[in-house]
Amino acid sequence: MKLFDRFKEWMGIRRLLRDLPQGRKPLPRNLSAARKVAIVYVIEDEAAHNQVRNYVKRIKEDIGITHIMAIGFVDSKIQPHYLHAKLNFDSFTLKDLNWYRIPHGNTIENFMAEEYDVIIDLTLQDRLPIQYIMAKSRARFKVGRLSDSNKRILDMMIDMAGGQSLPQLIQQVHRYLLMINSEQASYSNS
Repeated sequence: MKLFDRFKEWMGIRRLLRDLPQGRKPLPRNLSAARKVAIVYVIEDEAAHNQVRNYVKRIKEDIGITHIMAIGFVDSKIQPHYLHAKLNFDSFTLKDLNWYRIPHGNTIENFMAEEYDVIIDLTLQDRLPIQYIMAKSRARFKVGRLSDSNKRILDMMIDMAGGQSLPQLIQQVHRYLLMINSEQASYSNS
């Protein structure tokens, strides 16, 4: 990244930290009890996009959640050919970022305004556009990968313990979201 781009991102991070919602009360929710779920991710390539699509399909089929929305960030000015319009999937590109590298536009504003029970960040590295969406989302419970910069944004962070692949992150997030507030967890605390 060029020096000027780093400066713009630094300014964007400062703006993000300034705009963090104050006094928000997270509501931990088991994935199987959620009615509305959102997923944010980076579209590195077609394989990563397909892994997220398969995870959305898995949630729909195995858990029965019908209202799932996913939005992916393409770190390019043009969308790849495999991102044709699909129900429950949106994407945004570098063209949708302002000078501070903060996303804007109707698609992003509508996504952030929706009240999801759970929002899941499936990024493997910190990305300002994704962190901004996570921070400004009105979701009741925010989940993602453990990182220093996510501490002020997420309600639950998953330690990848050295693993750095999207399938591992999906598996860990799914596993822990099914443990939260489960009947088994309440029996073990007795």
